[in-house]
Amino acid sequence: MILFSILWNDILPLFVFIGAGWFLDSKFKIDISTYSKLTILVVLPCFIFYSLYGYRGSGMEMAAVAAAVLLLLVQFLLSGVLGRLLHLQKGKFDEFRAVSTFSNSGHIGAALIMLIYSHPPFAEGNSHPYLAEALGTMAVLMIVMNMAVNVFGAALIRSRGASVSEFFRYLLKMPALYAALLAVLVRAADIPLEHTFLWPVLQHFNGAFIVLITVTIGIELHRSRLQKPNAVQLASGLMKLIAAPFLAWCILLLFSSFMDMSPVMKQVFFLYAAIPSSMALIIYSVEYDNHPDFVTQSVLFNTVVGAFTVTAAIYLSRVLFPLGL
Repeated sequence: MILFSILWNDILPLFVFIGAGWFLDSKFKIDISTYSKLTILVVLPCFIFYSLYGYRGSGMEMAAVAAAVLLLLVQFLLSGVLGRLLHLQKGKFDEFRAVSTFSNSGHIGAALIMLIYSHPPFAEGNSHPYLAEALGTMAVLMIVMNMAVNVFGAALIRSRGASVSEFFRYLLKMPALYAALLAVLVRAADIPLEHTFLWPVLQHFNGAFIVLITVTIGIELHRSRLQKPNAVQLASGLMKLIAAPFLAWCILLLFSSFMDMSPVMKQVFFLYAAIPSSMALIIYSVEYDNHPDFVTQSVLFNTVVGAFTVTAAIYLSRVLFPLGL
């Protein structure tokens, strides 16, 4: 019954709008590049700004960053070992590592966290006591993942290492980072946005965020065709959807021995690890013409199966890190 409730309240709303994106793209010629630019340049930066502005830091933010970086490193190493065991050639080996390591936290992850902490058992009526901390934590984790996907993920897809100059060049062109810095500065200057004309817009932004993000995913899914997964794609799904949340749980156990992370932060980090592979990898694989079919099918498989594994992860997060009103 609990799993059905999670599917109904947290997963189904996302897939309704993903389905809407699929339907719209089948009926109309939608320019996906416009949607992508709108998401990267406006939607995600606004989400990060609003989330960090409303978040009252607990001092554990760097713990979340450290945990996220450690998780990426462990996933990267283990996927490399598994790739060797599968005897993958150089190009496909790099794609396998990318798909097994980098997640879609900026799209599905952010929308999912917004939904989970907006209704019971974590909210009651108009009271959402855990939403600000959950969104703030997710915003911090998203920044880490966005940097990783767009620098190191892109480097893996094109089978060439990322240089230090490329890393900093991407940082300077990353709207989400500027949004985070602006939120920190506004908060530090104690500027009360709640009393400005911007606040009603930011408050009503959440609904538009979920719709735009999920419709965009639906459009991207419609332009690909899911096929029967092979052994390598099944292995990437196992790494991303099963092994990653298990590793996140292990990391949280390790960090709990010397850091006092809140239950909300632990839940969000656990769910962040369970999110399917990043859609951005499909774009890079097509751009660099490096096994685009393999990357596309792997990401699609992870996204579809993720509807069920993420449901289980939401349930487990409540059991492992109990939290209630």
